[in-house]
Amino acid sequence: WNHVVIPSLIQPFMLFERERLLRREEHTVQVEEACRCGKQWRLLKVLCVYFERLETIEFHVCGCPSRTAARQLVLRGLFPCAPLHPSLAVSIDMLEFVAELFVQQAPNERAWAATLENFLKRRGFKFGGNDSLRRRFATALAQYQVLVRVINQEMSAVVESCRGQV
Repeated sequence: WNHVVIPSLIQPFMLFERERLLRREEHTVQVEEACRCGKQWRLLKVLCVYFERLETIEFHVCGCPSRTAARQLVLRGLFPCAPLHPSLAVSIDMLEFVAELFVQQAPNERAWAATLENFLKRRGFKFGGNDSLRRRFATALAQYQVLVRVINQEMSAVVESCRGQV
């Protein structure tokens, strides 16, 4: 995560944030459907968790840096639970909300995931396995927070370097 995936997600995350700040009706960057690199690609199916729903999406991934699963998910406003072949992605809006919530109260991913899972189950969505949502959600939240921290550090460094020039 830290040496390859997180650095590769800075630019797509900033694109997503820019689109969101422009207040577009749907704030995701358009992702092209198929890569023309000639490398072998595969179809990836990912369960996406939003505040009010679950949605399964499918998209193509290949060996190109611009076509990784993590990059494509971030451009869609989602954060993956795994760096290469994620089975679940969480809405960046939800992760931002939970990160802020955990600043205000003691962090408890288990309680949050159980609440979300029960909320969605009552709306007809099913999850497989014990703690599957909790573990994957906790991973996505932790890595999302690392990405935000890295971006904030880089932005601070840019601001500091500009101060010396003014």
